Formats: sequence, C-alpha cells, structure tokens
Amino acid sequence: MEKNHHDLSIGPVLLAIAAVFFFTALDGIAKDLGSRHSTIDVVSIRYLSGLIWSAVVAGFYRPPWPSTEMVKAHSIRAFFYAGTSFLFFYAISVLPMVETMVFTYIAPIFMAILGRILLKEKVPASTALAILLSFVGILVIAFGKGFSLDHLQGSALGIIAALGSAGTYALANVLLRARAGDDTIAGVVVLQNILASTLVLPFAFLIGDPIGALRSEWMLGLAMGALGTIGQFMMATALHRAPAARIGTVEYTNIIWATLMGIFIFQEWPHWTVYAGAALIIAGSFLLLKAKKS
Repeated sequence: MEKNHHDLSIGPVLLAIAAVFFFTALDGIAKDLGSRHSTIDVVSIRYLSGLIWSAVVAGFYRPPWPSTEMVKAHSIRAFFYAGTSFLFFYAISVLPMVETMVFTYIAPIFMAILGRILLKEKVPASTALAILLSFVGILVIAFGKGFSLDHLQGSALGIIAALGSAGTYALANVLLRARAGDDTIAGVVVLQNILASTLVLPFAFLIGDPIGALRSEWMLGLAMGALGTIGQFMMATALHRAPAARIGTVEYTNIIWATLMGIFIFQEWPHWTVYAGAALIIAGSFLLLKAKKS
C-alpha cells in the first residue's frame, strides 16, 4: 500500500473525531458492564464481539492473508492493545468517566519519558516543563477528590490503572503508525482483534465466565464490537493519511463526549478540578509537540 501521511485537509481530522466518539461510546458501555461483571469478563465481551465483527469485515473486504512479518509486528501491538483495554476498563469501572479520560491524556508525556529511558534521548527544558505541567495536572485532579485517605483509597488503584493504560495506548498507536502504510486497513482491524483475543481469552476462560457474560449482555456486547470495529477503521484511516501529531491532538475531544455521557447516563457531575487538571495536562502535551517541531 502506498504511504501517504501528509494529508493536512480537514478530512482525516473529522474522521479521527468520529473515531474518538465511537471509542468513547464503547467506553460508556464498558463502564455500564463493569457495574455487573468483572473487568476480565468485560474485556472478553469486547473481544468476543470483536471477533464476530472481524469475521464480517473479513468476508466483505477479503484482506490478503497476513505475512509472517505482519503477524509478528501486530502481535507486539496486540499485547499493548489488550493491556490498554484491561487497565482502562478497570479504571473506568471505579472512576468517573471524565476523570478516567483525562488521566489518559498523559500518553504523549509517557512517550517523552520512554524516549529518554529506552532511546537515551536528551530531554530539553521545554520537555521537562511539559512533564511537570502534566504531573501537576494529575495532582490537581487527585487532590480535588479530597485529602481523606478513605476517600482516595478506593480510587488510587483506578488512577494508577488509567495512567498505565495511557502508556500502553501510546505504545500501541506508535506501532500502528509504523505499519499503517504497509498493511491494508481491513487486514489491520481483523488481525488486531484476532491477536488480542488470542491473548485475552485463555485467561478469561481460566478465571472468569466470558461466554456467560456475553450471553447475558449480547446486545451491548454486539454494540461494543461494532463501535470498536468502526472506530478502528476510522482511526487507522486517519493515521494512514495524516501526520500522527495532527491526529493525536484529536484525542482530547473525548472530554466532550465523556462529560455528556457521564452527566446524562451515569449522573456524574465532574468537579471543576478535573477540567483544571485537564488544561494543565493538555498544555503540557501541546508544549511537547511544539518542542518536537522546533
């Protein structure tokens, strides 16, 4: 497939915004399911239904059989993608929806830290400031929940899981970016669901009841699979057409959808500190992007 990552038109951006909406809707369903099922079963519902929709995609698009190189590359990505699902679904089950979303905004900062640790890249003053702003943003949100240990104890693990999901999500998207010009989009979507399911389902059958959970929630399960599959198509297309930095900033639009879903579906009214912290984290991310361009 011909590589074209330099489309600066509004098309890829709108496509990415739509993908973020679908992913946020999926997360809303996961939050609802998390009130009745274990996290591993919710993740399993997502991937079992994903397999169903992947079969539909494969039958319609008939993507070429994946090469050994493609399978190896996406196997690594599937590991991080499955980890993102588990960590995020746990976080969203114990934290308000908007808070969980905001904590994932630190993903670009994780990339800078990983670059310093793994690649020995120099960290300029602007990058250090970006990390500091994001860290302060996280503290603002956490402290906004109250200084009481009893208050924070139940959500501390959720905060850690949300931050962890930001790291695995960042790695998964970088790997997708590296392969987006070489693999067909339909092939990526199908293979991603198959590989992630292969990783998740053995553990689910061992410690959970994924079939029973899907049977009791089949309508929501099918909806999760459809939202995830459509969102993957949209995001993969956007990443294939436009620069990653341009598409990455679109992720912040999920605070709009998460706020609306949180208020109208889950009756969650975010504290003002959530948005104050979000502003600091987003400012740090944009500062990081500016530093990379200079």
